[in-house]
Amino acid sequence: MPVSLSINSLVTAIILLDNKHHIAYLNQSAEQLLGYSGKQIRDESFFELVKGDFDQALLDRFSQQQNTALLEEIEIKTSTGVLTTNIVLSNYQKENKQYTLLELQSNEHHSRIRKDIELQQQSRVSNHLIKNLAHEIKNPLGGIKGAAQLLERKLPSQFSNKYSQIIIRESDRLSQLVDRLLLPSKPEEKSFINTHILIEQALELVLLQQKHPIQIIKNYDPSLPNLRVSPGQIQQALLNLIKNAAEAISSDGAIEIRTRIIHQHTIGKIQHRQVIRIDILDNGSGIPSSLIKDIFFPTISGKNGTGLGLSIAQSLVQRHGGIIEVENLETSSLDQEKRSAKTCFSLYLPVEKENDSKHT
Repeated sequence: MPVSLSINSLVTAIILLDNKHHIAYLNQSAEQLLGYSGKQIRDESFFELVKGDFDQALLDRFSQQQNTALLEEIEIKTSTGVLTTNIVLSNYQKENKQYTLLELQSNEHHSRIRKDIELQQQSRVSNHLIKNLAHEIKNPLGGIKGAAQLLERKLPSQFSNKYSQIIIRESDRLSQLVDRLLLPSKPEEKSFINTHILIEQALELVLLQQKHPIQIIKNYDPSLPNLRVSPGQIQQALLNLIKNAAEAISSDGAIEIRTRIIHQHTIGKIQHRQVIRIDILDNGSGIPSSLIKDIFFPTISGKNGTGLGLSIAQSLVQRHGGIIEVENLETSSLDQEKRSAKTCFSLYLPVEKENDSKHT
């Protein structure tokens, strides 16, 4: 049936039922939520396909009314499992035909949006803390350099010059290092690049630093479109995440890197047509539950370290409109080797069409 483009592009999952409660239409969000395409299930009975905690008599009564109704905390079985959702019922008329419109509002979807907003707020606080930290580090470095220059003028001998120059040179080097690691880097030109090239480059750098071999499981989707990003910044974010996973596992541990394309995905409050998701899973000891909500704050770490790596990675990804999420897991494809994954960092980056970029 023809529908308006506005319904098809809504973030909310929309299902239209005819007067026999057969599925007449699904918008894109509903297809993603239920795991079926509209063509697959058109004209099938809604109650045969999706079994939920409400019955046909309720819809029969509602179809005779002109108001809306809200059903809360409804469990619906879909092709992807059981989903807890709120359902808003309303009447919809098109071409002199009456339909029942169901809006499926996933509690999980709203919870993830709130989580993303919290992560974005954490990143802003983290950036402020990092800037202050960089300032505190550079202040004494400036004093050391100034003292060395003063010493060089007071004691103009070849012996004192040699060592004062070392102090000045090393102070400058440390100051530049702080600029690169802690302060916002200079804008890097964006270009289209294959996601897996960035992953492989970061992975190569991590493996070169390892004292013992690591099993890497690559679960790539070869059909991913190119990303328009600042390659150095995204590679740095991936490097920090993969290095973090490598430090979390034991000598016989494993890391899985998985890539997927997601349609109609929301990051924070913005919905994107396509998003690339990069999962980095490890079977280390996991992140303590007391730390997982704050793991992206600087100086927060589940291991011995500064805790700056994850905070910097989050900041770099958010500059590209993306987000990094984390969760502790119980199972994954790592179980094929009888290894249970403990932690999954998921990096989301919106896809920009190459034709669209020409107008920006």
